[in-house]
Amino acid sequence: MAARILAGLTCVAAAVQDGRALCAGQHQPVGAVSEIVGVGTLPAARRRGLGHAVTAVLVADARSRGIDTLFLSAGDGDVARIYARLGFRTVATALIAEPAG
Repeated sequence: MAARILAGLTCVAAAVQDGRALCAGQHQPVGAVSEIVGVGTLPAARRRGLGHAVTAVLVADARSRGIDTLFLSAGDGDVARIYARLGFRTVATALIAEPAG
């Protein structure tokens, strides 16, 4: 991960308090496209706006790199509303294939 960050292939943002990450996420730029992934907040730190803040930092970083298309997936409606406040809109449905049985 450190090599990817140093090479500019991954950008990580985190909300940290007393040396402990309470929320973190990253984006993976490829050309003019990037995906925001892995945004998560510790249960004890939720409802403080940390997910919104971390995602906003990732969006700002992506835009500063010239990213034209930025996408992510929301786990549920509450998370989707956080992303909508940052300008994201629903354009498709993600599907997951899992092994049978």
